[in-house]
Amino acid sequence: MRMRGGKAPLSAVFKMLQTREILRQAIKTGVRKRVTAHLDYHLANGRSAPFMQVDIKITNACNLRCKMCAQWGESGWHIGQPTSFLREVVPLDIYQQMVDDISSLRPWIYIWGGEPFLYRDFLPLMRYLKEKDLIISVVTNGTLLVRHAKTLVEIGCDVLMLSIDGRRDTHDNIRGVKGAFDKTLAGIEAIQEEKGRRGRIKPYMIVLATVSKDNAHNLDEVFEIGEQVQADGLVAYYAWFQTEESCRRHEALMQETLDTTPVSQRGWIWSYDAINTDALVKSVKRIRSRKWSFPYLFAPELKYEDIPRYYQEHGNSLGYGKCVAPWTTIEIMPNGDVATCRDYPDYVVGNIKENSILDIWNNERYKKFRAVLKEETLLPICSRCCQLMGW
Repeated sequence: MRMRGGKAPLSAVFKMLQTREILRQAIKTGVRKRVTAHLDYHLANGRSAPFMQVDIKITNACNLRCKMCAQWGESGWHIGQPTSFLREVVPLDIYQQMVDDISSLRPWIYIWGGEPFLYRDFLPLMRYLKEKDLIISVVTNGTLLVRHAKTLVEIGCDVLMLSIDGRRDTHDNIRGVKGAFDKTLAGIEAIQEEKGRRGRIKPYMIVLATVSKDNAHNLDEVFEIGEQVQADGLVAYYAWFQTEESCRRHEALMQETLDTTPVSQRGWIWSYDAINTDALVKSVKRIRSRKWSFPYLFAPELKYEDIPRYYQEHGNSLGYGKCVAPWTTIEIMPNGDVATCRDYPDYVVGNIKENSILDIWNNERYKKFRAVLKEETLLPICSRCCQLMGW
């Protein structure tokens, strides 16, 4: 997990670090992010040592319509895409070939969407990854967990990251589907029961909370739910967003330097000024004044006085200096495209249906993007991005 300066308190990851393979991977990740990636950044002329993480956006499809989502939310860039866009998937055998190619590197596998459980061969892929002894994190809204709980525990999934926005009415309102809260909590309960039945500690259950205008005043309710479901950890995001100005500047820069007209950034434009920052600060103070049974992080880590500035001064990165994600992590989209950024996948450097990601990782397009990012230090969209300010 990464906070300001690339550091996170040990207490935030201590429980998972008790698992030997995760401890080993955490040490590897820490050395890469804090030391060797920076050497490549400055010295390798756009090349990079092998990636340590593979992010797989496994599907564009989702069964919820979360208000703040840049994909399917109120201004989401997936809205209006052709039906074929929803059906774009990589066949299981292609993923298996990719896993065979990279298994010796021992990367962390991070799977997200859309909703990952809508990918037809999701569980067979999970099983194949664990057969190769790779560590897997899955980001899910949790509404489909009940039917898959036994298999997930049996396979040995390492981490499940589940989105919760507040109590039932708040959560369902933000997620856009009535009953979503009850399905998610039922899924968590099913996982916990199966873990208990089998005497397992995995998957670790991490609650994800995103600040919005609808929960800024009572964010501590998410933490109380974390207690209720016996979460292993919680990450509270202040929310990533863009402005009209940052989008225009990004479009101009990408067109000039990389001959690319980006579109994804406009899905992140939302009414950030509607957040009551005074109420949010009070929520954060209440949270920090209490003791919780699980470790937690705020992303980004901000001083109280910087919370209003986070929303009011988009161009201010608040001490987060440069992004080394393109030197550490490779991003795979649902159609097999390899992009240079998880949330802004407009610049495509290859496709795993056509080439091995081992060959794509240091091809000319990838090196060109790294060179541009290094030259600019940060792109206009970077100042509110998970890869820079998250973990």
